[in-house]
Amino acid sequence: MNKNLIAIILIVIIILVAAGAWFFLKPSPEVNITLTNNTSNSVNTTNQHKNQTNNTTATNITAAKAKELAGKYVGTGVTLETPTLTTYKNIQVWKVPVVTYSPEKTYLDPIYINAKTGARVT
Repeated sequence: MNKNLIAIILIVIIILVAAGAWFFLKPSPEVNITLTNNTSNSVNTTNQHKNQTNNTTATNITAAKAKELAGKYVGTGVTLETPTLTTYKNIQVWKVPVVTYSPEKTYLDPIYINAKTGARVT
């Protein structure tokens, strides 16, 4: 078989593998929820903010549950490490570290999970 033909076939295979890896390793899209601007939502949002500010030590979400919820926001090829309880944007959250091992350990942006509601904080 001709060496040039073999070289072309190998290049095409490498390009296909790289494109497939990029497709499977890209992060999943974020979903943002927007509340309509009416009086009841405004009052509820204000009350929720007061409750979160006054009740800074109580959590409804465990570290294990936060890690499970954060798993919805990552693709293949990454690992989630042990969450830590912290404050982010004046909200008590679980900070879930995101790590990739290709070929060495690299930390990506962490995922923040609201410790009361389990919602992602962006």
